[in-house]
Amino acid sequence: MSQNVEIEYKNLLSEEEYKKLIIAFEFDEQKAFTQENCYFDSEEMILKAHNMALRIRVKQNFAEMTLKSPYQDHLLETNHTLTVKEANHLIELEKINPFGEIADVLKANGIDPTIDLHMITRLKTRRIERQMGNCLLVLDQSWYADQVDFELEVESQTANEGKQFISEMMKKYHIPERITPNKITRAMKASQKRQL
Repeated sequence: MSQNVEIEYKNLLSEEEYKKLIIAFEFDEQKAFTQENCYFDSEEMILKAHNMALRIRVKQNFAEMTLKSPYQDHLLETNHTLTVKEANHLIELEKINPFGEIADVLKANGIDPTIDLHMITRLKTRRIERQMGNCLLVLDQSWYADQVDFELEVESQTANEGKQFISEMMKKYHIPERITPNKITRAMKASQKRQL
């Protein structure tokens, strides 16, 4: 189990902007990797009501369950490492009963940790990363429902550093600031639209 405060800033990109940043920052596309995120909530969407999200993330040789919960102006990530086999089993079942420190965080936020959570949506992301000083620059291409989108993320140690880095970068490359809901929100919206 581990916990960390997530300080990140995001902006949706057009495909053209995404490609422009790959070239501008000389990303090594050989280092790109794919990950699948599967999100879980109750029938009543209790986690969403508490501004939380629970996901299982599977990469080629690594998997983890992560609960994101509000913490000051950011998010607290509570992580539990899984084997890829364990993660795939939970994804196959399409349901989770939270355990360990994740259950403790739910309980501390007034949510019954024995609650049944089922898979509400999933998405696949091709991610490429580059360390830039104290900031991690991330470019994501994500597929969910019948959509694909492109996103810039800047992860930083401090809020000021992250805000300044993304702001200067977007100004330099003439990228407009766009309202960027998190991935779970975008994937849920696309899934609901497809069901109509």
